[in-house]
Amino acid sequence: MTFKIGAGAVAITSLVTLCLGYGGFEVTGSFVGVKGLNQALTALNQSEWCGSDTFAQTSPLWWLGGHGGGQVGIVTFGGSGAISARASHADSLGSELVALRGDFEAGYPYAPAEWFWVRPCVDVGLAAWLVYVHSVEGGTFVGGSQPNFSRYFSAWTLGAAPGVEVMGRLPSSPESFIGLFAKASYFIPVAGPEWFGDIQPPEFGLSGFAVQVGLRFGRTAYRAFRI
Repeated sequence: MTFKIGAGAVAITSLVTLCLGYGGFEVTGSFVGVKGLNQALTALNQSEWCGSDTFAQTSPLWWLGGHGGGQVGIVTFGGSGAISARASHADSLGSELVALRGDFEAGYPYAPAEWFWVRPCVDVGLAAWLVYVHSVEGGTFVGGSQPNFSRYFSAWTLGAAPGVEVMGRLPSSPESFIGLFAKASYFIPVAGPEWFGDIQPPEFGLSGFAVQVGLRFGRTAYRAFRI
């Protein structure tokens, strides 16, 4: 019994000293369903602009963001934020999509080796996006030009994304490290999407599988070199 308690204490201590605080940059590919968005944009192109071309946006939707967090006991807590943007067009009708998200994250790292961990985690957060549709060839007025046609659709959603992260790290000093991580998760909406703007919004949301890779910088407990 004494040995088991001692071994457990050593494992907990190893996790605490593995990573006390961290932050970095990340790129995420979200495999969201874009069929409904393409259909809505194509319908606008045909009905409002008399076009014959179709919109053919594809997944993934790319996000660029940053994150930060720390370890408290044997669990991690942190947060992240990211932005995504893309543009597409068909005939003379253009479309821009801009999205923002912010998440709170909790995880439970398992470190079979000091330089590596596997971390089941869950993100809970809010995301919002805007789809702006407009004619590419504008009309004119005194002092400049303006679009002949424009529509906008905006929405927000609240959801959770359970996932698993793996990270490898290299020490950069006795009390800091540089790590490379990869994470797979699945975003599940809990509320929304709630739409604003023009009538008949597209059938589009951010639910789906996501893959994330990034660079991380962290601080660890100082350990003196011993022979």
